[in-house]
Formats: sequence, C-alpha cells, structure tokens
Amino acid sequence: MNWENLRYFLALARHKTLTSAGKSLQVSHATVYRKIKAFEEDLGVTLFENTPTGYLLTNAAEQLFEEMKGVENDIEASLVKLRGLDQRIQGNVVVTATDSLACKLLPPILKKFQKVYLDISIELVIDNDIMSLSKRATDIAIRTSKQSLPNLVGRKVGRIEFAVFAADSYLQNYSSIQFPEDFSDHHFVILNGSFNHLPLKQWMDQQIVTASRQITKVNSMLALIEFCEAGIGLAILPSVFRFSHLKQVHRFPDAPEIYLWILTHPDLTRSAKITSTTGSSVW
Repeated sequence: MNWENLRYFLALARHKTLTSAGKSLQVSHATVYRKIKAFEEDLGVTLFENTPTGYLLTNAAEQLFEEMKGVENDIEASLVKLRGLDQRIQGNVVVTATDSLACKLLPPILKKFQKVYLDISIELVIDNDIMSLSKRATDIAIRTSKQSLPNLVGRKVGRIEFAVFAADSYLQNYSSIQFPEDFSDHHFVILNGSFNHLPLKQWMDQQIVTASRQITKVNSMLALIEFCEAGIGLAILPSVFRFSHLKQVHRFPDAPEIYLWILTHPDLTRSAKITSTTGSSVW
C-alpha cells in the first residue's frame, strides 16, 4: 500500500470536495482525484460516491475512516518526530572519495570540519565508483569533474590546477630544469590506458608522451604520487594536493577546466546534517 494515498483519503472524507481537500493538502483537486483512484485500485474497493452534496464515504470506507482517525495522530506525531531528528546537526555522514582525494586533499579539510561540527561523525569510504552514491550506500561524494554528475546535486568548491612535481631525490640529479624545452631529458610517471576515457588523461598524454622517452605507467593516481615521491620520475599532479616531499617545477595555466565537486543525492537535501556538510565553509 502507498501510505501517502491515506492522507488524501482522510482529507476527502473530511472536506467532502476535491477542491477543499486539495487546499488542505496544498495540492490541486486533480492530484486528490488521482490519489483517491490509485488508493481504490490498491485496495480493490470503492471508497467514495460522488453526489451533488460532495464525495460521501461508502459503507466499506466508513469503517476504514473510523479506524484511521484513531491512528492518524500517532502517524503524524511519528513523522514530526522523524523530521525533527533529521534536522539535528548530528549523526553519521558517509563520504566517498577517490584514493588520491582521500589521502592528499581531505585530511586537513575534515580536521577543520570536526572542530566546527562536533556532533557529526564522518565515515570515509575510498571508492572511485560514483554509483555507490546513487545506490544510497553513501551520503556525499567528493569528485573532480568538469561538471556535476547526472542525477546528483551539489556545488563546485574550487578549480583544480595542475603542475609538474618532482621529489628532492630526483632533482638532485639535475643542475636546472627548463620546461617544456627539456621534457625529453626526464623520466615521467603517468596514468595507464585504463584512464584513456578521461579528457584529463588525454591532455596529460599530449603534454608528456610525445615529449618524453622515459615513462612509467600506473593504474592509480595515488600510486602515481607515491612513485613521484620515491624519485622515480616527474608527474603532473593537482597543485591543490598537500605534498610533503614534492616540489612544483612547472605550472600548466592552460590545463583543462576540472573542478572539485561535493555531491549528494536529491533525496538527502532536506537533511540538516547533509546540508551542513555539503555547505560548510571548510571546503
């Protein structure tokens, strides 16, 4: 049974006309009519007779009306309590992020967040698949993209710029680095073919693959960072990431427009703890 139809049944039973029932529910009379018909179809029973004085309950519906009046207040009280609980800025929020975002961007942000929202607990799920959010397995997704992802709502919190980074151990082997003239003299770590569908990967390849003769390929952004920090080679990385052992040696001001997005499912936008998380100034 669709319990939403019960509200329309009770409204029409009390107000007798579709228009009055619609006004009490802040919907159109056509919506009331459609809901009542759907309710009758679900139950397999005719609930109302349309008379010159209004819609009157059938004998079968009289009993339903009397019984529902007894539980209506309890249902409404439970719903109000539920809505009130949802407006408390507290509880557990499940956030999903890619491995590189989780390790190199989120720690200082979440540290600030915890100081502001003492009653919200963050559970971080490292996952490169956005589908976990659409399946409601997680509450919020942190992703990099040119635009918002389908069937999700949120906001972009900043543009991601890219630069060439190197470890001190790598730079010790060179008296100077002149980019992009001497790309061919350097070893680069890049993402492998499993990322070819991404415009960003295509742009990175244009910058490096044809210019450098020494390349190591990996299938993870986090692995790319680790290899670069180990001094294996140079890497093009987001300049917003926090690196303890890397130095920026060349900027790409003309890199593709990629933004950091904080996203959630439309059904969760009325939850105070979710809107507080997505709308926080710490991002």
